[in-house]
Amino acid sequence: MKKRLAVLFLLFFQFSQTYAQQSQKGLLWEISGNGLSQPSYIFGTIHLICPDNFFVPKSTAVKFKIAQQVFLEIDMDDQQMMMKTQKLMMSADGKKLKDIMNESDYQIFSKYFKKISGMDVAMFGSAKPMVYLSFALMKSAGCPMPKSYEEYFVKEAKAEKKEVFGLETIEDQVAVMDRATTEQQVGWLMDAVKETENGNAIYNQMIDLYKKQDIEALTKMISGQMVGMKGMQDELLDKRNQNWIPVIEQNISQKSTFFAVGAGHLGGEKGVLKLLQQKGYSLKSLL
Repeated sequence: MKKRLAVLFLLFFQFSQTYAQQSQKGLLWEISGNGLSQPSYIFGTIHLICPDNFFVPKSTAVKFKIAQQVFLEIDMDDQQMMMKTQKLMMSADGKKLKDIMNESDYQIFSKYFKKISGMDVAMFGSAKPMVYLSFALMKSAGCPMPKSYEEYFVKEAKAEKKEVFGLETIEDQVAVMDRATTEQQVGWLMDAVKETENGNAIYNQMIDLYKKQDIEALTKMISGQMVGMKGMQDELLDKRNQNWIPVIEQNISQKSTFFAVGAGHLGGEKGVLKLLQQKGYSLKSLL
């Protein structure tokens, strides 16, 4: 049970970041110029996608093979990742969901959670609200076990004997969510209940636009619909984008590197693409 929870916890955190503003078209971008001896590449992922919708553009597979090393948001190849995640998904103060929700909301959410997961909330003990929300996001994907681009790239890296690194640690990621107030986190759970009727439809539209690599249209559709992430865009996206730039610069100056991060981090005035352009790099979409 704990291993399954840990997997869902990781997928939840990364899946939520796809619901963000974008301003560019194209999933794969080439980074060149500014004194680089060889180009590097950055690919925008969607962290949960059903197997029948999973695809890897030909250009992405080609550039992945060219790159000498791989960076994900976190090092998914870390042998200690699952153990670390299992620890981080539990509340430090031991409080259970019933301890942080009023009775009415707790009963409503418990009934909803039982319906989508087949399990009682009480089974999860002192798990953080994010763990419960992960089930709601998994449900919206419309299949029992969605695929992950991160897992795909880790597998490919191993096959080609490429090293996998992380732009940040799992501790960094969870710390971002822990900065949300208890009220915010409870609010996300209740939002999940309220949006259960149209959640699948919204997700399906998003997947369709993702497959078309139409980031501009995707942005317009999901503007203001960051499910479970209200009030967290600065923490989840903007600040982390800034933190990643020095890591990206250091590595692309040494080796051709393939980066794969949530698509929500690429576009916008504070996105990774714009920040790299401001540093003097050339960014080209490889559709």
